[in-house]
Amino acid sequence: MARSVPFAPVLVAILLAGCGSSPDQAAAGDRGSCPLTAQALAEVTDLRWELKERLDEHPLETAESIKAMVCLYTAADAPQEGSDPLTMRVDLVEGADSAVIRKNFTDTCAGNGGEVRDVSGARVCDRNGSVVEGQAGTGERAIDVYWVNADTSTATRFSPVFPRILAAVSG
Repeated sequence: MARSVPFAPVLVAILLAGCGSSPDQAAAGDRGSCPLTAQALAEVTDLRWELKERLDEHPLETAESIKAMVCLYTAADAPQEGSDPLTMRVDLVEGADSAVIRKNFTDTCAGNGGEVRDVSGARVCDRNGSVVEGQAGTGERAIDVYWVNADTSTATRFSPVFPRILAAVSG
């Protein structure tokens, strides 16, 4: 799943456009909660986080046939380029498609010049000493966690704690 900078603001705008839940989303929400909490994210990063959006059965932008629970968190006290809040996205894929997501993570990381490293039962993609994405989960659960719009200084700042973010994921 390539995370190009020009795509990130568009993705954030699309996901934030419908903030609030429809009755269908609320009913779908009974299936379980996001695998990361805003509180856990705050404890690791020392920022105030808000779960801004949760989408169930959301087609992934890079593989539309695969559906995921998507949780989008924002931290207004860490503005990024364009004064947008720092945004983290968590995609949970369950079932047979989790194997596809694991392979995509590895392939995309390598394809973008990164190296996959194992950290505390999870994996991160290290690109030139900066970690902007990782993957947790076992068996038939794959959980991708990544910054949507982190500028270089923010990504560098939080790279050392990214394994702790992944450790806070319930996988």
